[in-house]
Amino acid sequence: MSEELSRWYRGRLVGGPFRPFDPGECAALEREIGLPLPPAYRSFLEAAGGEKLDYSVRFPACEPEPVQGFEDIYQLGRDDAGEYGWGTLLGEYRHSRNGWLAENVSLTGLLPIARNGGSDTLFLDLNPATHGQLHAFVHAIAWPGYLGSHVFTKVADDFDAYLDSLFIDPDMAEDAWADVAENDPSDPWRRIVEERLDKELPGWRVKGWATT
Repeated sequence: MSEELSRWYRGRLVGGPFRPFDPGECAALEREIGLPLPPAYRSFLEAAGGEKLDYSVRFPACEPEPVQGFEDIYQLGRDDAGEYGWGTLLGEYRHSRNGWLAENVSLTGLLPIARNGGSDTLFLDLNPATHGQLHAFVHAIAWPGYLGSHVFTKVADDFDAYLDSLFIDPDMAEDAWADVAENDPSDPWRRIVEERLDKELPGWRVKGWATT
């Protein structure tokens, strides 16, 4: 496993740790599902394939909570214990076949590829007619002002389009800077955060939260 902290991929910062791409594991995943991975997603696994993609995405279908995010990326291959456990693509695929969601949503040909802290899940569609599309399941929250019903919605036409739709939520940017602001300027993670904000949130340095 690489100790590299981050990598840029198509203008998006992917957080580590990173595992070398294993074609055998990719073949094993495709063999079990019985469908091939789309080229755009396979390219992501080959070049990046880290564990974090800390961005937001806007889903009109999720009003009054249209801004969502799926920061935890599932890994190709086995986990640190040598198993296809939680957080691995094959493990999550197997678990998804028997859970509550499978009883309420047709998951045929859908591969879970990421989730967030609320267990909302991002799926990659491997079915021939819709091959490469992304879909998301977002849980309802029984509280005024939040999503009143579960939502299953199309997210993007392919993985590259999904990456292109991502953005940094200002509140998230403020939190990211607060985590490193008191670190030494030479601190590697502080420098990564600064580089990311400089590229993706121009003008952030004059914000009140960045100057105090």
